[in-house]
Amino acid sequence: MANHVRAENAVSDGTGRLFWLGVLPLALGLRWWGIATQNLWLDELYSIDVARKPLAEIVRCAAADVHPPLFYFVLKGWMRLFGDSAAAVRSLSVVASLAALIAAFRLVAPRYGGWAALTMTLLMATSAHQVFFAQEARMYALVMALVLGAARGYAMWRETGIERGLAIYVWCSLAALYCHYFALLAILAFNAHFLLSAFGPTQAGTRRQTYRWLIAHGTMGLLYAPWVAVMLAQMRRGQTWRKPLTLGDVGWQAFGYIQETVLGYAVYLDHTREWLTRLMTEHITLPGSFFWQPLAFNVLLILWFALLTGIGLGRCLHLARTDVRAALPVMLLMLPLLIASGLSLRKGGMELGRYLLFTTPAVWFCIAVALDQVRGWQRPLALGFCVAGLFWQGTRLHYTTTARDSDVRPALAFIRQQAEPGDRVVIDPDAVDVCLAYYAPRYGLGAMIYSTQPVPTGEPNGHSQVDRLSLEREVRRAWVILDYRSERFEAPALPGFQVRQVVDFPSDYPKVRVVQVTR
Repeated sequence: MANHVRAENAVSDGTGRLFWLGVLPLALGLRWWGIATQNLWLDELYSIDVARKPLAEIVRCAAADVHPPLFYFVLKGWMRLFGDSAAAVRSLSVVASLAALIAAFRLVAPRYGGWAALTMTLLMATSAHQVFFAQEARMYALVMALVLGAARGYAMWRETGIERGLAIYVWCSLAALYCHYFALLAILAFNAHFLLSAFGPTQAGTRRQTYRWLIAHGTMGLLYAPWVAVMLAQMRRGQTWRKPLTLGDVGWQAFGYIQETVLGYAVYLDHTREWLTRLMTEHITLPGSFFWQPLAFNVLLILWFALLTGIGLGRCLHLARTDVRAALPVMLLMLPLLIASGLSLRKGGMELGRYLLFTTPAVWFCIAVALDQVRGWQRPLALGFCVAGLFWQGTRLHYTTTARDSDVRPALAFIRQQAEPGDRVVIDPDAVDVCLAYYAPRYGLGAMIYSTQPVPTGEPNGHSQVDRLSLEREVRRAWVILDYRSERFEAPALPGFQVRQVVDFPSDYPKVRVVQVTR
């Protein structure tokens, strides 16, 4: 970290070759491996359904939902080139994830040293959390790449005055904001850093740069103005299924952010919370085997990475006293986390690891800074432990997880074996009909389903497929797929029909239930 003031073109210690020939191919392999194994889940299929529509209809669908439209435009063009298979639609996020790694390395290496950049990107490459979103057909990996691109442009312009850097910052920030509203928190972080550097103790600003900065954000405001009314309407509408949190819940949400960033989504926060709660309340009576279960090692791994993050944050704050550039990763991490946590108290619980994916590179940077303080043979040992822990307890478990959320594929395979001509296949609640519309034709059941709702919003809005089935008198036998969100899931009774059989998928922890009914 002593060489954190290196110039943009001063990295010549060979770490660049290690990144391009080692870390980047490793990242590509981890992100492509098993990319189509897990099912496309509800949000991904919603993305595909919207991206298939004409451009004007995409705008209307985005206005009815909770996200801006740019990602759907990009996905539409991507699908025209590569199709709509799971591997094809997810490969867009793979490319975005790799672009984020490149931007991160080129942002960090000239300022903090090649080894710090290499450590950071190696940890990002093997992170199950990063792999998960690189294999998801949603906007989060793209937003992360755009925010890192904006950070690099901002740093370039702020440090050298090159106007191209400011242009990169403006366009990347604007594109990120048109993909996801939480990108606004990154823009606030950049502005906080600019104010600190321009008017703080180091006085690194100039009147000309301040003027250019105001012009740049005025331009962004004008270009985003057409969507502001929609954004405000969506914020007022909110999402009814989110419930406000208590301060204690917000604390666990923040802990969940660290857990998800470290281990991904294969380890559930509820399990960790239960383990820690039992440890604090029953530590005297717990059996010795309690401390040797895999979850205990997961908790230790989470706490280890949290400690490293804290050490790295402290080091950045120490450096920021003499070089305000070191405050940028602190701003990009802490400001969005604090604001989003505050919003949770009013708007309800949020998956911070998902919505704030663009902040997680700052976590890995802080960990790299902490590891950079280790000297001698202990440094590669500590790094090896971190990489091995990330892969074995996170990425490996991610690959062994066969499904995301509720998976209709086994249910459709079962129906295909028993279906007869004239049967009808419906799904409940109606908001998940995009799952049926995508997968049913792939199982030869396309003629038995209803078309999707005209303007899907991703929120339950009734059970029109089941209601329509009740009115379709000529249908003598039907198959009802109940998602775990359905109000009928625990009591699968349909007016006018008799239940013949009920089959759960998976059988031990059902999230999808198939009900065969006849008149």
